[in-house]
Amino acid sequence: MAKILIVTGILAEPIIRQVISKVKTTHKVDILVTPVSVAAFLTTRYIADYLRKLGVKASDYDYVLIPGLAMGSAKVIEDAIGVRALKGTVNAYDLTDILSMDSLDSLSPDVPADEILRDYREKAAERILLEIENKLNDENSLSINGLRVPLTPPPIRVAAEVTEAHELSVDQVIRRAEYYIDSGADIVVLGFEALNPHPDKVGELVRKVREWRDDVPLAVDSEIPSEIEAAVNSGADAIININLNNMDRINIDRDVAIVIIPEIPGARMIPQDPKARVELLVKAVDKARSRGFRRVMADAILDPFGSTFNSLMAYYEFKRVMPNVPMFMGIGNVTELIDADSIGVNASMVMLAQEIGVSVVFVVEKSQKAQGSVLETKVAAQMAALASYKRSPPKDLGISLLVLKDKRRVGSKVHERYNDVIYASSEKRNFRLDPLGFFRIWVDHENKCIEAMYIGKKGRILIRGRSAREIRYEIASRDLVSEISHALYLGEELAKAEMALLLNKSYVQEMPLFKLPRYIDIRGDER
Repeated sequence: MAKILIVTGILAEPIIRQVISKVKTTHKVDILVTPVSVAAFLTTRYIADYLRKLGVKASDYDYVLIPGLAMGSAKVIEDAIGVRALKGTVNAYDLTDILSMDSLDSLSPDVPADEILRDYREKAAERILLEIENKLNDENSLSINGLRVPLTPPPIRVAAEVTEAHELSVDQVIRRAEYYIDSGADIVVLGFEALNPHPDKVGELVRKVREWRDDVPLAVDSEIPSEIEAAVNSGADAIININLNNMDRINIDRDVAIVIIPEIPGARMIPQDPKARVELLVKAVDKARSRGFRRVMADAILDPFGSTFNSLMAYYEFKRVMPNVPMFMGIGNVTELIDADSIGVNASMVMLAQEIGVSVVFVVEKSQKAQGSVLETKVAAQMAALASYKRSPPKDLGISLLVLKDKRRVGSKVHERYNDVIYASSEKRNFRLDPLGFFRIWVDHENKCIEAMYIGKKGRILIRGRSAREIRYEIASRDLVSEISHALYLGEELAKAEMALLLNKSYVQEMPLFKLPRYIDIRGDER
């Protein structure tokens, strides 16, 4: 147990007292309120002088905790009174995390505790993930081009498909594959047309991608024998879509990894009954093994919402029957077929995959609404691994998928004095056009930048930048705005454009970026 003195301002005092009353801490905590309204306005020199005048000495406390945004180094305080002084969190609400710690020794006199805690959690998460990886061996996993795929997760591997690769150039395929790898994909998959064979194109793309990167597992998603053979002969590490209909028609290296699906013999159909799926899948896996295939995975085929639970039952039952066969699940079947933000859908499906025992989740980013799914799935897979290791729900893990919402609300009240309140009107107002010129604004998602075209007395100038701030600086430094209303308008639009770039959303100048969900009210007037 340590004796801690928290130094704060007048406005933050009630928040800190509320935090202390709720947190379970072993420490003895005192609060010292300085005659300064906003804690962030405190300086370390002021705090040092204030504590010295109050007679605070080394024997009184083990730590002095000051606001995270206090200016200066807390070493000044330690030199003045002999008590170790450290910077706390930026927001008083987050002191819960500090007071829950056994020791404050990891905190810094110079850096806000938020940064220290974030780094600490990330490093702790990294150590756990590495420990999980290091436990994989020949007995509990199979190897695909150096990648260990566990028989049962964690970890879950992420496979990402370049869809309709036959319609793309080699450069386009490689750029897409590079984007997937940068997003965290463990396996790159090339997908082709379902019924029309393109064996020459398959072979060419596999060779070119393999020449570009030979250290990342490369798979081909095809059930056409000529494409499968072309892929394997050109260096593919895995084939997705092997079934009882094509298994006898392919002659490929038995060392290649294969993903088996439960297709009905004589028909290109998957049975709806979970039991029938499992029976077909077991039969196909046994047959593949009898043919000499050593790296075998099974995909019970995930159905879209409407029959998703039904298909999950097939995965669950197959894992019970054949626990030593890694399972493969295409979560894009769900994510792509619901009009909901992908981040929550992908997170939920990965957590279900972990529970059921799926070793590889298969992701596509075909539609606009699914863009970013590979990264979302990778983060979710790591969260699932950490939660499994800690035997806890997937929260407070050091990484998260909280993008549009926060775990707690901070900074929501006015702390400054004011003389009057003006309620802004929603009525549209017309302002004088800027005589210097005007701007057109776009978001270039392919090149990850915002574009602002100035058209006016100084000519036509295209400004490119990755943030609203970068473009704002260029506009200001070149004196391209002369009306304050125009400057405010540009600030609003550039902020929207930056948000659209960050979230992979469409941006149209002067149009709302978000729309809240709305239900159809059918309750009538009698309520």
